[in-house]
Amino acid sequence: MNLALVSGCCLWLGGLALLAPAMAAPGAEADSRRVLDLSRLTFQRSILEKSLEPLKKHLSELMLLEKSRAQARDYAGAIEARDLRKRLETELERLDKELLLLQTREMSIQASMLPDRIRLPLDKAELKDVRREGGTLTGWSKPGAQAVWKLDKLPPGGYEVILRYRCSPLEGGSLAVQESRFSLMADVETTLKGPQDKNLGTLKITDGTGPLKITARTVLKDNLMHLLSVELIPASK
Repeated sequence: MNLALVSGCCLWLGGLALLAPAMAAPGAEADSRRVLDLSRLTFQRSILEKSLEPLKKHLSELMLLEKSRAQARDYAGAIEARDLRKRLETELERLDKELLLLQTREMSIQASMLPDRIRLPLDKAELKDVRREGGTLTGWSKPGAQAVWKLDKLPPGGYEVILRYRCSPLEGGSLAVQESRFSLMADVETTLKGPQDKNLGTLKITDGTGPLKITARTVLKDNLMHLLSVELIPASK
């Protein structure tokens, strides 16, 4: 293995963090600047991610080389391999921190570009024991009835969940709103004055491309509610 090549690779990656941000044209809109910054960060992150595996492979090779040279009593060669291994370990630790920083910056920019409210279209939901009727989702007749949406590349974070629904005195029960790992529970109460908005609380979303499910947990009689809309409010707003 060419030790000088590995050393040179470390130096090249070390310079990656010094890449200058792309300059926005004078007078450019804030959204345009954020898009450019996001593209730059995504590009830098992709380079780092693709660089990690070869470096980890080199690290394993150096460990074997250090051991074999020591066994052959080539102590000078073993020390050379050990020193390079330590430098590479330090570089990998730095790259890991740099990758985390880039990911954090990406999520921050993505969050700043979100609208104040994100509506989940009722006509895009996959339904189980629920039906569409007059612009609402209704017929939640038993526990397990469900509507599922596929999220559209939302950055991970907290989102307030707002339901707008109607519920007669003979309807109601309880429901769960779930993403890949976390969930919210809420009661569905009678709406005597027509449709009402209910804030179910803040749901932590870990997978912004995964499913979001609304599931009936209990049903009072033969229908949980008439669901008119589902909205998410980013906690950063």
